Amino acid sequence: MKKIISILAFTSLLCCSCDYLDVVPEGKATEEDIWKTTEQADKFRYYLQTYMPNLIGYDWSPDQFAGDDFITGARGTTYYFSSKSLLYNEETSSNTYFGRWEPSSVSGGTNYDIYRGIRYCYYMLDNVYKVPVISPENADRYAGEAWFLIGYYHQCLLEYYGPVILVKRFIPIDAPEEEIFVPRTPYDDCVKFIADCYDKAAGLLPETVVPAELGMPTKMAALSYKARLLLYAASPLVNGNPDYVGFNNPDGTPLMNTTYDREKWKLAMDAAEAAIQLSEKTGQNGGKQNYYLYTNIDSTLDEFEQGVKNYHGAFVDQLWNGEEFIMAKGAETGIQNIQRYGGPRSIAGDMSKGWKTTCVPTMEAVEMYYTKNGLPLEDDPLTKDADLYRVAPGDSTALLHRNREPRFYACIGFDRGTFEIDGTTITLKLRGGELHGSTLKETDEYQSCTGYVCQKWISRTSYYDKSLNTYTYTLYAYPYLRLAELYLSYAEADFEYNGSLSGKSLEYINRVRRRCGLPDFEDSWALAGGIPSGQKLRKVLHQERSIEFLFEGRRFHDLRRWKEAPEVMNKQPRSWNRDAKTQDDFYQVIQAAQGGRVRVFESPKSYWLAIPLNQINKNPQLVQNPGY
Repeated sequence: MKKIISILAFTSLLCCSCDYLDVVPEGKATEEDIWKTTEQADKFRYYLQTYMPNLIGYDWSPDQFAGDDFITGARGTTYYFSSKSLLYNEETSSNTYFGRWEPSSVSGGTNYDIYRGIRYCYYMLDNVYKVPVISPENADRYAGEAWFLIGYYHQCLLEYYGPVILVKRFIPIDAPEEEIFVPRTPYDDCVKFIADCYDKAAGLLPETVVPAELGMPTKMAALSYKARLLLYAASPLVNGNPDYVGFNNPDGTPLMNTTYDREKWKLAMDAAEAAIQLSEKTGQNGGKQNYYLYTNIDSTLDEFEQGVKNYHGAFVDQLWNGEEFIMAKGAETGIQNIQRYGGPRSIAGDMSKGWKTTCVPTMEAVEMYYTKNGLPLEDDPLTKDADLYRVAPGDSTALLHRNREPRFYACIGFDRGTFEIDGTTITLKLRGGELHGSTLKETDEYQSCTGYVCQKWISRTSYYDKSLNTYTYTLYAYPYLRLAELYLSYAEADFEYNGSLSGKSLEYINRVRRRCGLPDFEDSWALAGGIPSGQKLRKVLHQERSIEFLFEGRRFHDLRRWKEAPEVMNKQPRSWNRDAKTQDDFYQVIQAAQGGRVRVFESPKSYWLAIPLNQINKNPQLVQNPGY
């Protein structure tokens, strides 16, 4: 237990800025001092991870709240809720809320000097083998971690900006301009370089780590991020997209390959399989597999309730779900905030104390979940012809909330449904003027703008003490990449390459389904005439993936790489009639509260962040992203 707590304390530091002098001795410190002892080199090794952007929360990164699944309250400004800059088309080349290319965003909590991090990784590579007395094994491992981070940092930039400037070696601060002011590298070349970095890392890193080092790069992490990279590279946004004809460097070099290449899906499928095979190796984890989907077996529960417990527990039961999480971080502030600003109101008429409902599920996410039969609402004979937005006679909540899959109940808090918090199970009352519902004042910030509350990141042990006005937060690590992604990535790539699902893909999909108490894919679709094909199967696979990762920030990226973002993100979010006090009036669908703003996704502009204007002005070789 002490080891895991120390890990969480350590990884919370990885999401904060850190001064270089923290890793060298006091006095007249120089960079060369880092390499004089193994202790200093070890500190520098940890320091290299401080440039990893924090992915949890409403401020640091767009991932969680700039998709269509998670939404923040109408009153919060963009300065504090930076994802709104993308939702409402406020990003410009001179005014960005996400400092990735350079640390100059207008919202200070979102600055990460990623290119500096890459530079320091090369500094490690150039010097680690010179450290006196360091063992060859440790030197190799530190070098492997540096290669992993070089790949990771470039991939991070690639996902937010598209083609980037590749840094392939340590560049001194006083390097001539021709070494610094270079053009962007074509997307496919970026992908190849990053994949090579991960291959180098995989050859040097351990397959897994001991509990005291959870969160450090591993061979499994390198192979898994390579799989994510290649899946993105095979996707419609960057694989044969005609929108990028003419997106060239000043010398005429195209930055995007506008010719579709089906073989990229095969590369993605093979990369996912390589990582899955490594996860299934045994021997380094007490005879268990390296990685497997988390379960928490309770013999008192039926299969459905066990599915709810398995899925919810994967995120909040343990301080660190090392069985399933391939990369995770214990960002303390983000983990506390997602609970503090996600829980249902504690005290009627007082929003200054207790849980402050702000981060809530969208109605679109609620509708996305399957039925209890493992089918989309529009395909299940149980629901496809029903009016799901009414309340059945004798019931107290909409049919939309009944007969849904276990992940729905593990993640969604709805009116007259149960919710675990404060050491007990409560009944949510989300109608106008009720304890957990609308305050009937638009100027009040802390209230649900959709009529829902998110359970996924909150556990029964998340506790607010009214008498002391103190919070006890559930401690856990937030997943950056977990095993289920590899299973579903393989299935998606298999379908796109072969036009159907192989037996192996079905097995991988069913592993994800069985953990959360759903019928096998084939059994579910037997109720609707059989497994679909073509565009319908593509849609189903996208939904299968989206549901599994709702509220984790993957939907933001998937909508973009699938080129579905314009259709989805230009729709205005909906909600129940939040101010209504009666059952009949509350269960009417209206637009969600957005503070008078209107969502805009402008193609091709909104797919990428802008290259900062001052960087464009400094570097004549640097071209801006389309639309800015």
